[in-house]
Amino acid sequence: MSSTALTASPTSLVARTPVVELEGLSVGFGRGSHRREVIHDLSLSIRPGECLALVGESGSGKSVTARTLVGLTGPGSHVRSRAQRFNGQDTSGWGERQWTRVRGREAGFILQDALSSLDSLRTVGDEVGEVLRLHGDLDRSARRRRVVELLTSVGVPDPEVRAGQYPHQLSGGLRQRALIASAIAADPGFLIADEPTTALDATIAAQVLRLLGGLKGGSTAMLVVSHDLAVVAGLADRVAVMRDGVIVEEGTVQAVLQDPRHPYTQGLLAAIPSRSSRGRRLTIRDPGQSKAVTPAPSREVPDPSTAPALAVEGVTKAFAGPGGSRRTAVDGVSFTLGKGTTLGIVGESGSGKSTVARIALGVETPDAGTVRVRGRTWAEHRASRDLAARRSVQMIYQDPLQSFDPRKTVRQVIGQAVAAAGTPRPARAGRILELLDLVGLPADRSPSRPLELSGGQRQRVAIARALAAEPAVIICDEPVSALDITVQARILDLLTDLQERFGLSYLFISHDLGVIQHISREVLVLKDGVVLDHGPVAGVFDDPGHEYTRRLINAIPELPAVRKDSRS
Repeated sequence: MSSTALTASPTSLVARTPVVELEGLSVGFGRGSHRREVIHDLSLSIRPGECLALVGESGSGKSVTARTLVGLTGPGSHVRSRAQRFNGQDTSGWGERQWTRVRGREAGFILQDALSSLDSLRTVGDEVGEVLRLHGDLDRSARRRRVVELLTSVGVPDPEVRAGQYPHQLSGGLRQRALIASAIAADPGFLIADEPTTALDATIAAQVLRLLGGLKGGSTAMLVVSHDLAVVAGLADRVAVMRDGVIVEEGTVQAVLQDPRHPYTQGLLAAIPSRSSRGRRLTIRDPGQSKAVTPAPSREVPDPSTAPALAVEGVTKAFAGPGGSRRTAVDGVSFTLGKGTTLGIVGESGSGKSTVARIALGVETPDAGTVRVRGRTWAEHRASRDLAARRSVQMIYQDPLQSFDPRKTVRQVIGQAVAAAGTPRPARAGRILELLDLVGLPADRSPSRPLELSGGQRQRVAIARALAAEPAVIICDEPVSALDITVQARILDLLTDLQERFGLSYLFISHDLGVIQHISREVLVLKDGVVLDHGPVAGVFDDPGHEYTRRLINAIPELPAVRKDSRS
């Protein structure tokens, strides 16, 4: 991406009428005493050719603000403002009929989850063509040609073929490109991109960001909603930081990201994991009062003479495909995980990361190769009914909700693991409280059910459940990828603290290279089930041995350096 994306907005923008304007916006939901205000006296404007980034954690009000700009605040909402304008028109009294004429034609919306945003019963071509049918005068043949042109313009390969496919037949990156094609089909003057790269692999996210960068400028105004400051750094002209429905800091990219003034913005920047964050905590102890980052304890270098906690030797696994074919998911993968250390496994979706995790856990049997835990293979442990070995390797999943029984309380979820670990019944209640304390979850959350917890709290429950068996190895399969940046930072700090305290070994699987650089001692790079690079994190990232690894590293979004005096 060109360096011009990091420059301040050109002075010519100042004289141009804003495409969207909000003054004193407040939004609430509910009725009477149950009404809850989520946006408080918010003001913003975006001019033609300008990109404004709205950043903050979940619940800060970013998406509600973005939806209100195009009349999609939602049912049961109460909206009031001193001024609300779109292309100079007062929209405060607009109804759904007026907004319907604007959405698609004058304002495009790009959502985070393309799979749920695109109609699963319509082809991609029909989805993009629908916008042209509603907001244009092209005949069917001309619309088909225009759909192909649009798919081509957003970098979709074989656009004629892809136009005839359904969303589930496309990769995540192609679905997101198709969604962007639909959003720009009527050439709107305003685009909203709400977390457009959150669910994507690093290289695909970089491609989407380049695509969005190419769309901004000229007469198009853009609002990018994200919790990732590194993502917006190379795209936005201005940044507005939201917290609890209020903009706490606003300015140019350089002003906000290089010289943050508000403690909350400083905390967001400090929480971003990267190579430079290794060896220190990501979370600020008291973001409202202190700007100092507490260093993490120094890590001991493991003794190479001791047996590894986990040894994977030449594992291969293939699965049945259509027409009797076989698809090799993992091909000859080998590695060792030292005691008390962390090995990161990176790669894009479909690279074989999760299959390796299941094989290492012993729930998937490889077609070839072995996995050794405590010096013996999983087959040997099963033959001797060695339950201690089974308990010595545990797993933390990306989405705990998928592994929790939603009917059970936190106490019951952890209690099952405590019972399975062989804890005597009289000691179980105390052990549950001990585990909750270990992961920093208040005891009064134990009667809650998973759906009543935040994402970070659910992940703490998942960690507590894994710790119940007193394992030597914990396999972490994308454990923080669905979390906000500061919640992610707290979980990473917690995992580091637990490793220091109990000498745990982590097999840490992630597509986020910043997370891997922060937490791992070694890294293994997978593509199509094959190991392309393997070694110490610094060595692999400084001198990658394979072009694919080099592309992954180049795709990491970079933040401008924060000025030291802003943190003192």
